[in-house]
Amino acid sequence: MAAVAAATVPIAMAHGASVTPREGTIPGEAGSNVFFGVDISGSNSMPLPQKMRVNSTGAYNGFKAALLANNMFADTVGFEESEGFAHLPWDQTAGDNLAHPAVDPLVQFQNGIQAQVTSSDPEFPLGGVVRRYNGMGTDPPHDPEGRYPSSGEQYLSSGTERLRIEFNTPIDSFGFYGIDVGDFGATLTITLANGDVKLFKIPPVSEDGEATGSVMFWGIVANESPFSSITFGSDMAPITGDTFAFDDFTIGHIIPLPNAFGLGTMGLVCLTGASAFRRRRIS
Repeated sequence: MAAVAAATVPIAMAHGASVTPREGTIPGEAGSNVFFGVDISGSNSMPLPQKMRVNSTGAYNGFKAALLANNMFADTVGFEESEGFAHLPWDQTAGDNLAHPAVDPLVQFQNGIQAQVTSSDPEFPLGGVVRRYNGMGTDPPHDPEGRYPSSGEQYLSSGTERLRIEFNTPIDSFGFYGIDVGDFGATLTITLANGDVKLFKIPPVSEDGEATGSVMFWGIVANESPFSSITFGSDMAPITGDTFAFDDFTIGHIIPLPNAFGLGTMGLVCLTGASAFRRRRIS
């Protein structure tokens, strides 16, 4: 599937209007499929209803279809308590709780693949913190400021200019949901690195918070260019600018072939049986 440029994708707004960002996602190189869709909200306290997440859901479905076309299945981590993730209550700041397990968590995928959340900005000691929103409010009650999970009750919140995700082995596919991205004029940059560096840009959806709570999905299947780290950047200082919510990190795993040993054993049994049958006929 061809790479999708954000500038050509109509973006549905919560009230039925549409808007096109002033810049597009930089397309991937040959061998890479990029998927991007965003649905505009305007609520600071309530999640955008699922039925209005047309573009982001479409991008996610396209990403999963590309994985399947490349003989891979999707492996998603949603930062949920059931997955082993603690959350930091809203009345506690991450900077004062750097030792809390919700700060810069280790993400565990299947097949031993791990991703460490961290910061690549020396000015900030943390990359992200897991927060909780259960659909009715935060824990404890607090204005979520447009941030909430794309599914479930927990998500990764990041206010750094350089959120980095470091994998323990190179991967060739990654997708994520972003909520409340670019509502105050910040451009989100995504950098993939493993020797070679690829840079993508996601333009802001509004300048002064009018598109708060918007939902986006971005994903890439880079068949020929595996990468071992992902860096999310923002062109606004985190103290005065945007804080984003990230959720449902997804990678692809190769679908295993049928058990080769079992097939070989079955073939050996068949050959042995056929040989015995021939011996009986000869005798």
